[in-house]
Amino acid sequence: MDRSQLSAREVADRFIEVFYNRNRLVDAFREWVHPDYVQHDPNSKTGRDGTIEALGAHMERNPRMTHDVKRVIYGDDGMVAVHYHFRREPDDRGLAVVDLFRIENGYLVEHWDVMQPVPDPASCKNSNGMF
Repeated sequence: MDRSQLSAREVADRFIEVFYNRNRLVDAFREWVHPDYVQHDPNSKTGRDGTIEALGAHMERNPRMTHDVKRVIYGDDGMVAVHYHFRREPDDRGLAVVDLFRIENGYLVEHWDVMQPVPDPASCKNSNGMF
């Protein structure tokens, strides 16, 4: 497969299927993330290999975690946003997360994220929900 012939959307869709839907985080990174991956999350190492190491440990600590993708936004210049509900355990309220990726030449090459705890609905000032 000549990955450089894939559109950013095709790369994103393939990564999303493996990472979020199949919950095979390390496999998704090995296949679709460039070795020189730039990480903007200050709590994570930059580079694909450092992230793979952290994801492996994360999967061991949270074997029942889920990533329920709510929407994907495909932007210009290879930018993709994935909005999802992350839970470590099925009964957790979890986090509302947006991962923002830049895709270039068939690889995810850069990442930013924003996370917000899902509150108790009784404490919310509206009934719109986070998703």
